[in-house]
Amino acid sequence: MTSTPFKARLLRRSGVFAGLVGLTLGATACGGDDASGGGASGSMTVLITQEARGIDPITTTVSSLTGGNQAAAVFDMLFWINPKTGKAEPQIADSATPSEGNAVWTVKLKPNVKFTDGTTLDAEALKFNYERHADPANKSVQFTAVKGMKFDVVDAQNLKVTLPAPNAHFDLVLAHNLAFIGSPTAIRADPKLFSQKPVGAGPFKLKTWVRDSQLTLERNNSYWSPGKPALKELVFKPVQDQKQRLASLSSGQAQLMTTAHFPSTEQAKKDGMTVTLDEKSGGFMTMFDTSRPPFDDPRARRAFALIMNPDDRNNKIQGSPSQSTKGLFQPASPFADPKAVYATNNRAEAQRLLDELNAEGKPLNFTYTTNSSPSARITAEYWLGQLDGMKNISMKTEFLEGAQYITKVMINNDFQASEFVITFDEPEPVLYNFVHSKGPENRTKWNNPVVDKALDDARNSDDPAVRKTAYQTVASEIVKDVPFFSYEKSFAAAVQGRNTKIEGLALFEDGLILFDRIALK
Repeated sequence: MTSTPFKARLLRRSGVFAGLVGLTLGATACGGDDASGGGASGSMTVLITQEARGIDPITTTVSSLTGGNQAAAVFDMLFWINPKTGKAEPQIADSATPSEGNAVWTVKLKPNVKFTDGTTLDAEALKFNYERHADPANKSVQFTAVKGMKFDVVDAQNLKVTLPAPNAHFDLVLAHNLAFIGSPTAIRADPKLFSQKPVGAGPFKLKTWVRDSQLTLERNNSYWSPGKPALKELVFKPVQDQKQRLASLSSGQAQLMTTAHFPSTEQAKKDGMTVTLDEKSGGFMTMFDTSRPPFDDPRARRAFALIMNPDDRNNKIQGSPSQSTKGLFQPASPFADPKAVYATNNRAEAQRLLDELNAEGKPLNFTYTTNSSPSARITAEYWLGQLDGMKNISMKTEFLEGAQYITKVMINNDFQASEFVITFDEPEPVLYNFVHSKGPENRTKWNNPVVDKALDDARNSDDPAVRKTAYQTVASEIVKDVPFFSYEKSFAAAVQGRNTKIEGLALFEDGLILFDRIALK
């Protein structure tokens, strides 16, 4: 199945309405429920690519590859971005309302929501979590996202957030960067071990966690939404091997996996399994550290891109040249610009640039850092093979285990060239985060004043025409300056086991699931 293409949202209303393997066998259908969970049944295993470093709002992002689904199950979502509309939908929150020219927002919470340790999830708890992000000592992945914000408790349900600059789409920042809320009581009691013993207000709570083996969550019988969740137990298991994942699903030993591995989705279809696949903007990419040699020179970045042939790579590795992406936005996006196409597959021009750099004493020698998964290795080795016959360029490969890769590349931004992926339906705030010079996820350290202005214009406007012009400017500058080279389409996909029927399954972001609404039929 493919989701309805993203449609540009129009005017902002004052309130907002509304990763992969397991080996245990899930149970049967689920029905209604009472506060004790007496009507819930079923154990579902969700398949993940790698073990999470921990489950904590300061270390976990809304990515299925870095523990986002585990966090969604334990913490729930404050808001989430609906891929069909591009809007921020409330979950634990009730609304987010702008004022003072979008410089101040009031976040209203649902009443009577409690963490599983009995602590109330109120405006004070929200403020505590956001100020925890803002404390540099905590080294939060969202430190830059909250930088300059001021938080004031209005009353138990309402938190006033004063922004350092107006943002007409701050509710999307809440959904993408600030959606996970942990119990202040549990964090204060043991901040260092909280990530291993997380306490949230989500549909499930921690039961047992055997690192690198199995995370078992049990139903939260005090969940804020009556009758939910429908499942009694949720299990996450990390296994990298693609064939093993599919074998477990096919044999009925596992119920669900989320995946960004296209051949697995094609094989699952052939094996008679149900596949949900939503195409996204963004893409799988090689990104460059533009702040230091050798990739501080745009000629070096362009030379790398011009050596490569994405169609050939995707045909050989993914079995489908149609998986190549031509530009930043998928064709169905209202922001797509058919003229903003990545430059690739021109080895003669690449060699000219390499020779030019070498004549200036800057031969292109670098290390390509990626994770150690089989698919990442194959891509890195393919790029290495493409350098055969090219002069004045050499590439070393560095393969890191999941946690090492996350720490070095995603947190410390310590690489020359590396594999990465960005996935989005609505470009705010993902593009701002990733390519604005002040963006919290600007791992390439790219600083382009034209792009910064365009992203600021898009962030400060609800006018579809203004936003389209701004984002097309961003796409054109990326093609010209090459802070990254994107070679494969981005998508979110979920595969259900051969004899599994899951109700209420819908994906958002890069493969996250709202676990309060799924059930085994």
